[in-house]
This record gives sequence, structure tokens and C-alpha cells, in this order.
Amino acid sequence: MKKISMLAASLLLAACSGKQEASNNNFTEAINAFTKNDKVCLAVNLALDNAQGGINNTLTLGSKEIRIARKNSEGDKINKTALKQMKILTDADLYEKGKDSTVTVDGEHEIPQAVYYRTSKGEANVLNNAQGSMLCLGTQKVDKIILFTEPTPANGITISKVVYDAKLVPEKWAQELLKTTDKNWWKSLQEPQRRTAVLVLTDKGWKDERELH
Repeated sequence: MKKISMLAASLLLAACSGKQEASNNNFTEAINAFTKNDKVCLAVNLALDNAQGGINNTLTLGSKEIRIARKNSEGDKINKTALKQMKILTDADLYEKGKDSTVTVDGEHEIPQAVYYRTSKGEANVLNNAQGSMLCLGTQKVDKIILFTEPTPANGITISKVVYDAKLVPEKWAQELLKTTDKNWWKSLQEPQRRTAVLVLTDKGWKDERELH
């Protein structure tokens, strides 16, 4: 009985020390535990054609209301890519399709417009800041730990600074949207991005400093 108790205690001690060890695996788990709830939000523009019959051709996804010209003043169909972008967002329930409207251009031409309204789900996936609306596309995860510093006491806690490469983990709709918006941009977003994090040693193992705030 005594041997079993000693074995159980030693196994428990090994498990605890394992979680508190400074290692690539532990640091990856700690960073991912934070970043899985930390949304990646970027400004995504509608891919509008230049010739819209005088209508504003700079629109950012995430706005409460979006109007897209279907034709120009000559009656030619335009903005096919932008309308495809909105189809992806309506299918994902981030926007809902409203009733089409018209706008008069040059005092004589009536331009048909597709109208969309942001949903509550869309609002939850938008970050507004000084630069405007940013669409939250997914999260990040650690692709590779590059290096970390020796755990060091600082202000009563033990910390380690970690340098790592992170990869975007997009929502399914976001992946489709980014590919439709700009294939080269989508390709660049798939490349790992260099990041840093400060990890803190706790009784439950390593935690990302940002998670403790």
C-alpha cells in the first residue's frame, strides 16, 4: 500500500513538473490557449469596378449597410466580384440581402443597386477602430517555436519570452472571401508571421501573459 502511494505521488510530481517545464510543446500549448480566443481582424475592401456610373467605389466590408451598383450608366453589368463577395457573406449569415434600389447619376441615369444589411452575427465579427471597420476572419495558431529565453524571476513571477511563427486559421467563409477578394493577398496571409509572447509560470503550468490580464 505504501509503495502504491509513493508511486502515485511520484507520478503526480512528474506530471506537475512536466507542465511547468520550459519546452516547445508547453509553450505552444500556452500560446494556442490564448490565441484560439483572440480574433484576427483585417480591413477587407469590396472588389469594386472603377466604372460605377459616378457611385463611390471604395467600400469596406463590415459596414452596417452596403450598396453595390449592378450596372453602370451605359447599362453594362459591373461589380461581379463584389457581388460574389457579398454572396459569401450572406451565406455565412454575416449580412442579409435587402430589397434592390436605384440611384440617379448625372441627373438622368438610374443605376440599380444591390442592398445588404449587417446581421447580429456580422456585428459580432466586426471590430471598429480609428481606421474604420475590420472584419474578424479567424484566429492564429503556433506554426513553430523559434526560440525562448531561459525562465527568469521578474517582479515575483517567472517569465520566458518566446519568439514563434504563427499561421492564420480562417473561418471557412473567410477563406472563401479572401480567395475571392485577392488571390495574392490570400497567398501572403497563408505565410507564417513572426510573433513574440511573454509566458508566465503558474501553478497550472505556463500561461500567456495576455491571458492573465
